[in-house]
Amino acid sequence: MARFVRIGILLAGMAGWTLSGDFLEAAPAWESGGRPYEVSDLKSIVVGTGPASADDQMPLPPEPDSAEEIGLPAPANLPNGVIVEDAEVPSLTDRMQQFVPSALTSPGMLTFDSAAAIESDGTVVPCSTKRSFWDCLHCREDACWVARFEAIALWRNTPASRPLFTTLSNYDPGDPNAGPPVPASGTLGPVVLDANQLVSDPAAAGRLSLARIDECGRGFDVGYLWAGNFYSQRSLPEAANSYALANPGIYGNSWGLIPPAPPISSATATLIGSLQSAEFNVREPLGWGANRFLLGFRWLQWREAFSLTDRYADPQAPAVTGTDFYKTSCLNNLYGGQIGLDSMLWNSGKGFRLEGLVKAGAYYNAAVQSSGYSYVNTFPFQSPYATITVNHPPTCSFMGEVGLTGVVPLRKNLDLRCGYVGMWLTNLAQPTRQLSGQQLIPSGGVDPSGTLVTNGGVVLQGVSLGLEGRW
Repeated sequence: MARFVRIGILLAGMAGWTLSGDFLEAAPAWESGGRPYEVSDLKSIVVGTGPASADDQMPLPPEPDSAEEIGLPAPANLPNGVIVEDAEVPSLTDRMQQFVPSALTSPGMLTFDSAAAIESDGTVVPCSTKRSFWDCLHCREDACWVARFEAIALWRNTPASRPLFTTLSNYDPGDPNAGPPVPASGTLGPVVLDANQLVSDPAAAGRLSLARIDECGRGFDVGYLWAGNFYSQRSLPEAANSYALANPGIYGNSWGLIPPAPPISSATATLIGSLQSAEFNVREPLGWGANRFLLGFRWLQWREAFSLTDRYADPQAPAVTGTDFYKTSCLNNLYGGQIGLDSMLWNSGKGFRLEGLVKAGAYYNAAVQSSGYSYVNTFPFQSPYATITVNHPPTCSFMGEVGLTGVVPLRKNLDLRCGYVGMWLTNLAQPTRQLSGQQLIPSGGVDPSGTLVTNGGVVLQGVSLGLEGRW
């Protein structure tokens, strides 16, 4: 919570500072549909009152010197006696409609949500469609830099169901000195600790992006996201010999075997997760520039660590106690390409707007899991330890992202952004899905063995608050 407070204070301070004076020289507002341009905003056009005649009437424009100046072809040599009718000359408004939608031609202003541009002399022209891929990377005069910083509060979904402990009643420790030995017994009850009870607290995230985009929306962007840590912990209250490992056990340690796992008196489970992402995208406008098609490369890293600690007492000697330690960590490194669409869903024409984003990609997942088990007995003192690391086989994963953002202009080149963020990843290695595939309990000198399971998934949702500046 303290991190959110610090981020909020930083954003409020930046907003107040920028409102008190010029932040940067006013950059074009066309990329994000900011405040419409007034004619006086165009530095190449001088707006002023022309000289008036003596009778307070504006002078008439000069007569055209040639047919080309009024938009007519030069007259052809015609035979005598042929009468040629005057052709209709298109108006300036009609000519502008060839390039700009009628909704954008209100008197005295012109917004840049369309695939049209204004030349230095004020002429309205369509955006060039002949630029090559490499032109997107050039520093062109009609482009500007766009920087965004967003603070995000993210929530993650809970892991899939996986029973960890059940209740235990009617416990009988048996008689290890009988021949044959009489095993311990008891009645298993309902599940009291499951992996899906590990509900994480919201995590703070930050996203920074930088883009170079021309007036038509063509360009490129780079971005980095970090989110963590998603932290969850659940415990069972202290109650002697009241719990047992749920089937199918953990790492090969299961209640009911001979010799059986001891009854549990208390337990604590902890799950921590974090996300990193870096991406590069090329943008290409679609239609009238309200949509931009995205094509790029992305790297994601999803990391999770699970630990479980339980405490037990020796049924034959309650003064002798012990502790089990179970630990599994999973690292998913995803590399691949993605496509997407960045759209202007609604624009008030006064700077207020609503933007939508969707991305999807297929990724190579170089996943790895590492598991370890140990226990400590107070008497006789024992502390064996066994580990296993598995990094095969690799798998193909999917990642999707959606966003819905409202934008409020603070200045012509500075916007406040607030919205929703959603991400989901599939075919991941997750710790709670590895508990049944490892054999780490010492048994007859057999070496530890294990597997890697990549059938997990995670969903992240949150709200974002940030600033966008252009120069």
